[in-house]
Amino acid sequence: MKSLRIPYGNECLPLEIRETNWGESLSPNEGEGISWEKGLGQALQNPLDSPGLEEFLRGSRFLLILVNDETRPTPSGRILEFLWPEIRSYNFQILVAGGVHQPPGEEGCRKIFGSLWERIKDRVRFHDCRQEGSMVFLGETSRGTRVLINQAIMMADRLLVIGSVEPHYFAGYTGGRKAILPGVAGYSSIVANHSLAMEAGAQPLALSGNPVHEDQEEALGLLLRPPIFSLMLVLTPAHRLASAYAGSIRETLVRAAEKADEHFTVPFKEKADILISVAQPPLDLDLYQSQKPIEHGKMALKEDGILILVMPCPQGPGPKEFQGLLIQAGDPAQARTMLYQPYQLGFHRILRNVRFIHKGGQIWGITDLDSNFLSQTFIKPMPDLQEAVNQALDLKGPQAKVHVLLNASLCVPKQTFS
Repeated sequence: MKSLRIPYGNECLPLEIRETNWGESLSPNEGEGISWEKGLGQALQNPLDSPGLEEFLRGSRFLLILVNDETRPTPSGRILEFLWPEIRSYNFQILVAGGVHQPPGEEGCRKIFGSLWERIKDRVRFHDCRQEGSMVFLGETSRGTRVLINQAIMMADRLLVIGSVEPHYFAGYTGGRKAILPGVAGYSSIVANHSLAMEAGAQPLALSGNPVHEDQEEALGLLLRPPIFSLMLVLTPAHRLASAYAGSIRETLVRAAEKADEHFTVPFKEKADILISVAQPPLDLDLYQSQKPIEHGKMALKEDGILILVMPCPQGPGPKEFQGLLIQAGDPAQARTMLYQPYQLGFHRILRNVRFIHKGGQIWGITDLDSNFLSQTFIKPMPDLQEAVNQALDLKGPQAKVHVLLNASLCVPKQTFS
């Protein structure tokens, strides 16, 4: 018998699996971390396709700094502390570029900014994508995305973008241009861009030929001012610093994406009958983030397999629009009609799962969400991980194999062939 402890928020769930049913543990490559001082220092001393930060900031009257919200692992507070000697003498504000996410509360702000929060809280603002009336229209991309962005961007004379780069299940990678769209864009702009996730090229680890990424890059190109300096990090799965890149927002993304592959692609040999997909902090906060571990898990699972999502979701299901789509997708008759409806935010998430279920797959959930709500969706609520695995083995038979994908929101399985 194989005894395991499966991460669940800040706790672990015990699990036992018979050796005959054990498949593979798909674990990320932690690799060697480097010190924050060394990594950030080297990045700033070797800017990519850009003047150095000191020269970039010289003469600035209003510096705007974009940071991620608490759903990303970016250690924004730690980075700002490192940059403090460079930025403290400037007139600056910080804008949390949360896209469609709700603004963080006090606890979320402390997660983002750490010990720096009390010192800078008066300088921090939060993007609200639904306040389009006060946004600036930049133009329209060739794919028809009308780009509206937060007016604070246009009021600044320098823009410092801080982020981290990890695989993203339809944009290829996080980071870089995503700070603008969806980060500080209007709701309608985000919907238009995310509708491109329905196209075949919208895949993890893909930038070239990815319509979502290319549309985001085009939107970035519409932003002619202010000049941008980017600091993009690659973290190990345990959130240590693997590398950092400073300079051009485009070049830092490309270089960081290459490095991210080393840490977040996970080899496996054979697809499983049952896969336990484990979302880990901070990407386990709400069910809106669930598509990452679901999509990544399906890559190592047979078409008619059972995916067991392990994700506490302490902040609930996510946006109301998304909740409505989840319930609609839980009804097979209604789900089919979604193929013929105008795109709504979240459609791409739902339809990928509808297709998986149509082919015989199943998605079960170990969460803290209300089971009555979850039972109305395409996710079958399960009260206990051990019971879920036992039931799945009963359905799939005595020879079924069980894989465990850890840090599934970030890690992308890649099958290896002999």
